[in-house]
Amino acid sequence: MVSQLDLPRPGKAALPYLALALVALALDADPRLPWAAGLAGAVLFASAGTVRTVRAHYELEAVRRTADRLIVHTPQSRDASGLVRWRSGELTTRAKRDSLRRDVDRILHALDPALLPSASPLKRPEARRCADLFEALAARLGDEQPVAARGILFVQSVLRDSGSPLYTDDAESSLAPALRRAIGALEP
Repeated sequence: MVSQLDLPRPGKAALPYLALALVALALDADPRLPWAAGLAGAVLFASAGTVRTVRAHYELEAVRRTADRLIVHTPQSRDASGLVRWRSGELTTRAKRDSLRRDVDRILHALDPALLPSASPLKRPEARRCADLFEALAARLGDEQPVAARGILFVQSVLRDSGSPLYTDDAESSLAPALRRAIGALEP
């Protein structure tokens, strides 16, 4: 399915420019040309390749954000678009789950009362009250059962967004319901 999507590929975007940079460097082999000409050409082509790679990266991130909005706000169905299927596959990989589990483990470690407080922005008192939910989340991310992409997005939101109840003192949001929602949404 990924082959049917025309996704930006940051790694491949610079290949033509890399080839041109190598050709420009090869011009230095001709003793009749000043060495600076080949070097200048190579630097210009390498710079253009870098710009193209960065631009493709930003385009790919925009595609991911669009797919994420569709996953969160549109009920998952068998007839999901290719874009949603691609992004869901990307979100539910073992590597992604392990990365989020490591984040949860770091949070649990930071909540240890034996540690001195650090400059971490965690709201420790509320997070300590939710330690059992963090442990359940870590266990669910670590097990072999499939997970839903929507749940992964909710987990990311709780763990990594600066506006999450894990980091803010917003009276309207509470960490426990956010964690329960994320854990529940992991079920396919």
